[in-house]
Amino acid sequence: PKNSFFNLKRMGHLLRAAGRPDQNFLSVLITGTTGKGSTGFFLESILKENRIPVGYYHSPHVETVRERIRMNGALVSRALWAEGLSDIQKILAQNPLPPRLGVLTYFEIMTFLAIWLFSKTRRKVGIFEIGLGGRLDATNVLRAPVVVLTPIHLDHENFLGNTIAKIAREKAGIIKKNCFVISGGQRPEAERVIRRQVRTMGAHRIKSVPYRESKIRLEGDFQKINAGTAIQAARVLRLAFGFPINPESYPRAVENPNWSGRMERVRALRREFILDGAHNPVSVQGMVKAAAGLCCPQKTWVIFGAMQDKNSEVMLRILSQRFQKIILTKIQNPRARSVGVLLEQAKGLFKIAIPAQNIREAILRVREGSHAGSSILVTGSFYLVGEARRLLRAA
Repeated sequence: PKNSFFNLKRMGHLLRAAGRPDQNFLSVLITGTTGKGSTGFFLESILKENRIPVGYYHSPHVETVRERIRMNGALVSRALWAEGLSDIQKILAQNPLPPRLGVLTYFEIMTFLAIWLFSKTRRKVGIFEIGLGGRLDATNVLRAPVVVLTPIHLDHENFLGNTIAKIAREKAGIIKKNCFVISGGQRPEAERVIRRQVRTMGAHRIKSVPYRESKIRLEGDFQKINAGTAIQAARVLRLAFGFPINPESYPRAVENPNWSGRMERVRALRREFILDGAHNPVSVQGMVKAAAGLCCPQKTWVIFGAMQDKNSEVMLRILSQRFQKIILTKIQNPRARSVGVLLEQAKGLFKIAIPAQNIREAILRVREGSHAGSSILVTGSFYLVGEARRLLRAA
């Protein structure tokens, strides 16, 4: 409540107080509306395959907050997590944040913890997924020489603007002077904004193309776009910055196992649950297309929940074009959309729409309404997927 605006001053204070740990590795920033997480995952996988020490910071988490900071593809250990937070306490005790800057936010602390741990563990590359927008996001305190812009669409309109052009201006704010910009497949409105910012900053634009040379383990055609973007970023790291990345490693890297919460299949209760954290209309559209290829017929049950800042009305409309039966539930988060609102939005779209107060009740109801061997799709939010994942793994 004490912070009336987003800014980078608090992050700047932390970096200076800590002796600029961000200068001990090369940072890559990734923003966009769809595909940020998967693009970062593929890039992390490529670097890991080539034995380059890599850290990856992303959000939100599915089950544990430690998922937000990864080292060489693995969650940061509990001990290192606690040690890092203790270090931050000491830094702030010696260099308190000036009262005029307000108070540090949760996301700012997580972002700085990632920077600190990447430096402390001697990562060579740190990949940072933008949390919201770009220009004023805490991660944009990094002077990243490589930035990635995945497809930009409408999302978080209350914060970023109500047009694609306005949102693109916020996201293009991560483009620094003389940096390398990897982008492709943008809407015309976003493309114009990106080109203008590239020219203004004297940056170098590299257009990404879908990867089609081998199979990708992550489900969905859109993942070929994300893999292609990650490979272009890897090429920049190899050619412009001298990282020893073997192009022959790309097929192995993109064939790595599924990532939690992205078209993830979980077998439980004699049924197959498909968990996907699609949380905006474009993501849901891609997920529905991928789900059709995973033998999800129209009679498949859907469990859906969303956050208040998401366009759940459009998401439900897209889901209704493929599925007929849905259970609407509330995520256990104060920012979650109520079941009542979801029911109102779903009115007339589905043959069957059933309310459930939480994911436990939703799974109970879908079990009662389906037969053994059925497929059930859980989607709408990574937070909902995390809740479902915990219950299903214990079932």
